[in-house]
Amino acid sequence: MFFERVSHRPLFLNVAFLIFPLLLATSFGLHAKVFLDEKTLVYQGGISKENNEIAFELFKQAEVKPTTLSITSGGGNVDLGMDLGEFVLEHSLDVKVSTFCFSSCANYVFTAGKNKWLGEKAILGWHGDAASAYWRDSDIDAMVRHLEGEEKSKKWQELRQHYDDITQRSVAREKRFFERISTDHALLTIGLSKDLIKAAVEQKARGWTATPALLEKMGVNNIKFISSPWQPGNNPRFPLLILQ
Repeated sequence: MFFERVSHRPLFLNVAFLIFPLLLATSFGLHAKVFLDEKTLVYQGGISKENNEIAFELFKQAEVKPTTLSITSGGGNVDLGMDLGEFVLEHSLDVKVSTFCFSSCANYVFTAGKNKWLGEKAILGWHGDAASAYWRDSDIDAMVRHLEGEEKSKKWQELRQHYDDITQRSVAREKRFFERISTDHALLTIGLSKDLIKAAVEQKARGWTATPALLEKMGVNNIKFISSPWQPGNNPRFPLLILQ
């Protein structure tokens, strides 16, 4: 099921940021690799610490600095996504999405692009914000199941506080990030209304996408097209709600 209710919030990110890159890699035959192609920094695969470090080092070492980040990614950890988005902002890079960009790729990397290039059939989608990355009590139960008594209770409370603190810091950082890029944060939550959650479940959608007109209305500016104009469509291997 696409949406799961946890403490009155839908749960996506603690599970989805691990699963979605795998789903996309399986569906589209994607293998993680980061490399330079003339003035383009190519980033393929999940957003990870390793892939980010390779991208940053390639840029640092390049005699002729890349002007474009071409990314194909199903997303990754929210803070690593913001790390990559802030790198794009720092170096005023264009972001090009030829095939797909989902989750933290769309949240923080695509939105950060100086110019945002889309392929005619590109998949661009969202499914939640940093506040959605809430660790369930059952997740923590599994982490302490080998313990007993007071030791188990103490460790459980420590882990609950630890993951709540991580979420709160990510939420605050995300707020600052969207203020910096002058984009409406609601882009990350617009699909979480009761009616759209119901529609997503019925249609087995993995998240939502938006028309260029809606994206521009929400502050995602400088959208350009690699060849023919892009409009969101539904790929049967990765269905999304289309918002306009």
